[in-house]
Amino acid sequence: MDTPSRDLITDHGMIMVPPIAEFERVRVMLNVEIEGYTIPKDAHGTVVAVCSRGAAYAVEIADLPGGPEVVTLQADQIERLH
Repeated sequence: MDTPSRDLITDHGMIMVPPIAEFERVRVMLNVEIEGYTIPKDAHGTVVAVCSRGAAYAVEIADLPGGPEVVTLQADQIERLH
């Protein structure tokens, strides 16, 4: 059985997921209206910067109507692609 490393367990016994790293691929989990763009659910992008220790991410989305753009998305709006 796999057990999480001690680094991922808080003092309260909760398992903490490490922040998404720069250059990881992510998927947008819901439609997001941000910075003048509508980012559709299931859009894929690449993290180019981690903000506030993983609370938000600058993500380059290539498939926008005007071409690739970098937008800031909250941690609960994206997930890692595996």
